[in-house]
Amino acid sequence: PSQGVAPAEEPTPSEPAVTATMTEVPTARMTVTKLPPMHNTLPPEETQIHRFDVSKPGPPAYVASGKVAGRLLNQYSLSEHEGHLRVATTLSSRDGRDSSSTVHVLDAATMDQKGEVGGLGRGERIYSVRFIGPVGYAVTFKQVDPLYTLDLRDPAAPKVTGELKITGYSAYLHPAGDGRLIGIGQEASEEGRTRGTQVSLFDVSDPAAPRRLSQLFQKDSGSEAEWDPHAFLYWPRTGLAVIPLTSADESGALALKIDDSGVSKIGMIRHPAQRQDDERRYRAGIQRSVVIGDSLWTVSAEGVQVNDAATLAEQAWIPMG
Repeated sequence: PSQGVAPAEEPTPSEPAVTATMTEVPTARMTVTKLPPMHNTLPPEETQIHRFDVSKPGPPAYVASGKVAGRLLNQYSLSEHEGHLRVATTLSSRDGRDSSSTVHVLDAATMDQKGEVGGLGRGERIYSVRFIGPVGYAVTFKQVDPLYTLDLRDPAAPKVTGELKITGYSAYLHPAGDGRLIGIGQEASEEGRTRGTQVSLFDVSDPAAPRRLSQLFQKDSGSEAEWDPHAFLYWPRTGLAVIPLTSADESGALALKIDDSGVSKIGMIRHPAQRQDDERRYRAGIQRSVVIGDSLWTVSAEGVQVNDAATLAEQAWIPMG
């Protein structure tokens, strides 16, 4: 089923507020609410979850409510599978030093908690999470990046099955089939200082021993794909991956080849304004990409460019305005 999340207005200190909604089509709609931060007061932060049935015409029918300790990162923190809702949260102390993350498993019909696995990344917070069937993956970070693999087959006893500690972090995880996982984020020093965009290919075929097969690193750069998954393109048929990339020296879309041999750079796509040596190249950053036939289309505020998806040879430029 498809899922969507819509942000809401910032809550006032005195009242809870809806912070996101999750839609399960066509049988149910869930609204996630979160108590605003309460400094020097109890109880600690928690996330409330309400389920509504929208399978019939007319107003939504209330089904059940539940709650979990901590806060969610984004829409990937929620996943329903075989009648259970998995929820990944980070709970922080008031001074922010004693944080820890947990994956909760709720009965999707009653919102009662069936099990949980906690203690993920003590002193850290979740930077990315992904649920794929009965398996979960979570990345926490402060100085190093533990990638946790989670066995969620038994809702009453979810457990950590493996852990990989590497520098930096992945802010977005994308399944690539055949026990492979793509991570987009930042490389970092041993002290946790970020150094630039990194794209990693992980082998998670053995949940007890996840490992990184390959990494491509772009120094002193950032990518919109780190916080907006719509900016990431992965075309499994050819192994093409594209992300926006911005650094002090260049701006454009980074095209990559991802296969069993690892992650390699194909080249950079730049729109006309990005080829100029002035500030316009940063304002006209490429934000989206899509494959149509054998062509790669990229979109910026200035227009749409068409390139050959295999060679990156430019085929057309369509200006906007």
